[in-house]
Amino acid sequence: MMNTKTKLALWGMLLLLSFSNATTEKGENAEKEAQPYAVKTLKGYASRHGLTSAQYQKEVDKYHKAGYRLTYVDGYYVNGKVKFAALWKKQSTKGLIARHNLTAKQYQDEVNKHNKNGFRLIHVDGYYDGKNVRYAAIWNKQNTSGLRARHGLTGTQYAAEFKKNKNDGYRLVHISGYGVKNKAYYAAIWKKGNASGYVARHGLSSKQYQETVVKYWKQGYRVTQVDSYDVSNKTYYAVIMEKKSGRYSARHDMNTKNYQLQVDNHHYQGYVPISVSGHDAGKDAGYAAAFKNVTTWKGNDINQLDAKIKKVMKDYKVPAVTIGIVKDGKLVYAKGYGYGNKENKTIAAATSSMRIASISKPITSAAIMKLVEQKKLKLSDKVLGKNSILGTKYAKLSLGNREKAITVQQLLEHTAGGDTWDNNLSPKGKDKWSDPMFQKRILNRKQHINWVLRRRNPTHTPGTYYQYSNFGYNLLGRIIEKKTGKSYESYVRNNILKQCGITQMVIGANDKKDREYKEVVYYSDRKPYDLQMRRMDSHGGWIASSVDLLKFMVRVDGQNSKKDILKSSTINTMTTGSSANSKYAKGWSVSGKTWSHGGSMAGTGTLLKKMSNGVSYVILTNFSKKYKDGETSHRSALKKAVEDGIGAIKFWPDLDLF
Repeated sequence: MMNTKTKLALWGMLLLLSFSNATTEKGENAEKEAQPYAVKTLKGYASRHGLTSAQYQKEVDKYHKAGYRLTYVDGYYVNGKVKFAALWKKQSTKGLIARHNLTAKQYQDEVNKHNKNGFRLIHVDGYYDGKNVRYAAIWNKQNTSGLRARHGLTGTQYAAEFKKNKNDGYRLVHISGYGVKNKAYYAAIWKKGNASGYVARHGLSSKQYQETVVKYWKQGYRVTQVDSYDVSNKTYYAVIMEKKSGRYSARHDMNTKNYQLQVDNHHYQGYVPISVSGHDAGKDAGYAAAFKNVTTWKGNDINQLDAKIKKVMKDYKVPAVTIGIVKDGKLVYAKGYGYGNKENKTIAAATSSMRIASISKPITSAAIMKLVEQKKLKLSDKVLGKNSILGTKYAKLSLGNREKAITVQQLLEHTAGGDTWDNNLSPKGKDKWSDPMFQKRILNRKQHINWVLRRRNPTHTPGTYYQYSNFGYNLLGRIIEKKTGKSYESYVRNNILKQCGITQMVIGANDKKDREYKEVVYYSDRKPYDLQMRRMDSHGGWIASSVDLLKFMVRVDGQNSKKDILKSSTINTMTTGSSANSKYAKGWSVSGKTWSHGGSMAGTGTLLKKMSNGVSYVILTNFSKKYKDGETSHRSALKKAVEDGIGAIKFWPDLDLF
């Protein structure tokens, strides 16, 4: 290692960049986690983490050719391997040089060589490879005057250097901390200029870092760079905070999953990462990051919406809420609040998957309407009995005349089964049947349908009487399977959701241990993991994120700001109320140009709504208490909070986060 007292005036250097796909995160549901760590960022930006050296170089080359300029690189040593995180911005790559995996001597040699060629050092990162210190750096072709840079400094040497440079009129612009053989070292860059208006700290514990950020944030300082590093199995932070206008955000103490979720969550609020740092956190990598908002959202507009939602969460003790808002077919905002998993502090993000319960019904309706368009069935087709869609597959000897008269349209409109197929016990004193979909849970799907058809004859002539029915939508799923020769889930994923740009939606799992990688944990005073999710597929089985549900909404909303997946005449039919209930159409509650559907079951309360003013929104939660007639009080309170918040927005930005 180089002499730590050596002072280097670092100015320029090197050639190309590096970056790539990524590795697999280990943890719960590891088999579902295998994916590149390519987190979502706004157009013109790119972010990667968890990259091997080869992957990093590959990605650097790829982005360089695509016109993306490397702006940040951070190396870190985890579980015996060096990993890299990096950031890019779409802009000219001319005059840019980057290197990584340099020894101290190689780094020194490169600095001396390229300083003569007029390349200015703009970024340096030190990291440990298990044996020695290594360096990654970025240079830019520009004036090299007024620059000071040092590396291999102990904490005492760094503090002395900082003081000297400040007295000489130099401002700290970048700092990197790294642990080598149980000792902290630092590399840093200063430039000649006003040394006021910023705060720099190093060697901070997590608590000290948090206290520092909170203290100076109140004074108008924002985190513009944070570096995390581990020494003797302890994590430390170095930070630069500057007096800045605009909207900034910072997070630390994140494991890999929370970092991914935080980047997702910030993306859908209009933020891009401006600093990212990884460190060894034991079995997993740890991360710290800073973000900047690059949209025209006004702080007051967003703050009042956030405050309303957070108040409801506090009042009702809701662990997690995710929302999304579309304006004129464009996704303008989406956010997760609270914890998707309280026990291990996994946050909720806009991309967190949650059980959507009965919002599954509009999806099933869209699939049926697609088959109608394709002339594979008609709404007037009979469903049960001889010469029907399902024929005599179910309860052949037990079907009554009312069951044989049921049509596809009546299933869509909840006018098929009367009081015996519904999900409530009204009218009181007459209806003693509870929801059949939550009865006889030991039966498989075919056995269960047979049981219902044999035991629960419709109470009214089909088409004349409205009673909301999960079981009716269960039959619609079987119709889709009969007409397509595919499973309900497979057909919908490939022929409806894929057309909407949705790839992550699936039918949920029964057990907590089997949930998807980004799926939340559900909390209820009932039993959220005592549900037959696959049996509930077409009436309440899907899991989805807020973002994905709005991708679906804008493709069936009849507005054509995004091309609809159904014809306008089909959408009109789908959203026209029935003769038995003008307020419910085919998979949608309707009131003029306003359409909606809610969902609720143990551990879940949801709402998807298209309003008449060009705004659509979604609310998902991972919580429920006992409720009456399918309504949850916290969902109603959130509905009011979101709609009041939307109504109070004074300036809508022109952006699309899809």
